[in-house]
Formats: sequence, C-alpha cells, structure tokens
Amino acid sequence: MTTTAPRVSLITPAYNQADYLAETIDSVLAQRFTGLEYVVVDDGSSDHTPDVLARYAGRISWRRQPNQGQARTLNLAWAQARGEYLGYLSSDDVLRPEAIGRLADYLDAHPEAVCVFPNSDLIDANSRCLRRRICKPFDLVTTLVSQECHIGPGALFRRSALEAVGGWHEDLRLAPDREFWMRIALRGEIHMLDEDLALYRMHAMANSFQAATAEGSREYLRVLDRFFARGDLPDALRQRQSEARGRATLLMARNALWRGEWSLAWTLFDEARHEYAPLGAWTERLKLLRQGVSKPIKHAYERFTRFVARAA
Repeated sequence: MTTTAPRVSLITPAYNQADYLAETIDSVLAQRFTGLEYVVVDDGSSDHTPDVLARYAGRISWRRQPNQGQARTLNLAWAQARGEYLGYLSSDDVLRPEAIGRLADYLDAHPEAVCVFPNSDLIDANSRCLRRRICKPFDLVTTLVSQECHIGPGALFRRSALEAVGGWHEDLRLAPDREFWMRIALRGEIHMLDEDLALYRMHAMANSFQAATAEGSREYLRVLDRFFARGDLPDALRQRQSEARGRATLLMARNALWRGEWSLAWTLFDEARHEYAPLGAWTERLKLLRQGVSKPIKHAYERFTRFVARAA
C-alpha cells in the first residue's frame, strides 16, 4: 500500500460480513500494484468484524463508524480518498492479484472510458466456483429499460466523473450502484475488460440475495422517474420510458413472489402489462414464475450447504 500520491483509491464498506471480510482484504493486499490506497469502513457492524479488522492493524487503513448505510459510507470515503481512479469492493467479494493494475492501465490507455470493470466468476459461500465469466458489456439502454446491469466487482471510475455527476444517492437501498452507473454513462463510455479478474460471491446474507419489501421495491420506479426527468437524455431513450416502467414493475412482482406474496405479485404483473402491453405475453408470465421460485430454492440450498459446512 502507498501513503503518497495513489493512482487508485479502493473502499470496502463492511457491515456484518465478518465471515468473508478476511478473504476480501487478503485479495487486496495481494494486488501486484503499488499505487493503491485501500480503506475499510466498518459501518457499525454487530458481528465480529472489528476482530477481523484488528488482525490487519498496520497493514491497512480502517475505521469504524455508527451505521450510515452503504451509499453514505462510500460517498464519505470517496470524498476523503486521494486517488485519480476510484472504486469499491464489497466485503464478501474477491479480486485476483492482477486486477487493479490491469484496470488502472486500461483507464490510462482509454481516455474515452469513464469507467472500466472486469469479468467475474461467481462463487458460493465456501469460495467454490459456481459459474465462470458472468459479466456482460455495459449498455445504458439495457440497464435502463431491461433493469439489468452486469457490472461486477472491481469496477474503477475516474474521479472527474464522480465530481461531475455526484455520488450515490443516499435515499436508495436496492440499486444505488446501478443508478450511479446510469448517470456515469451519460458522461462517457463504460467498458468491460473481458478478463476474469474478480470473484462475485453469492450467499444467503448478500444484499442482492434478499427480497425487498413491497415499499422498498418501489425504489425501481423512483429511480426511473428521476432519470427520465433529466433534460439531457437522448430521444431514443426517452421514447422507451413506458417499457422501462413496465419492466421495473415486473421486478416488483418478482420480489413479491420471493416474499411469498402471490396475490400482490399478480396485481403488479397486471400493472406492468398495462404500462407496456407486450409484458402480458404468456412467455413473460412463465419467466416471472420461474424467477419467482428459483431464488427461494437457491436460498434454501445456500442455508443447507452452510449447515453442512459447519457440521463437518
């Protein structure tokens, strides 16, 4: 780690992920890159996160604060960071040793890119590989309309882009990162470096693995309404507002299924197809049903594997 003129500042916001945090930190310490500033912020964890961090005294910079949420934690940390390139690494994800160097060099060589992210492998709670190379190139239309964003761990972006668009919106809980990438993409290109330089962990306690509440799910629509209210959107994007709102409502229906609220799910499905008629097709109904049952099954499998691992 460096104490002067870092090229890259990387932040890990940590909240009750102590079982995975050491592997995350070790992966950063193993980076073959010298111009790195790395800070871990314990956001009021109630597990043994402080004990894990204490083992790294003198090797990393870390601090503890009362819980403020991921978005505010990152905004505060980025404001204090010194690097030309900024990023974050979730406290359960992992970087391969060459990741930061390859990504920083890519930004150096591609001034048109405001952000670059690597391909990633999907791992489980026990760090076993579930699927290789799960990321896809970023596309603003896909992200906005289809509600899909494939930017995984390790993304780096220019400080100038953050200063131009502002940080994460601190009122968002489900997808503040996706909304941030949408704003960044209006400032320049987001590139994918198609090398599997990161490991994205799927486990029962991950934020992305939880079913949002009915009220929380309405965040999808708030994000879209805020974005479409901008005055600088291309006409090709603005013309797809109804489709985007319909697909966001379909995500709300999926979350309702994950919570076991079947009646609400089908009410939301009706809202989605009224917003955008093609969503009423039987193929969309079957897709929603399949998505609605797949995650509870994965959740049950994850809990079973954790039980077996602890009993062994």
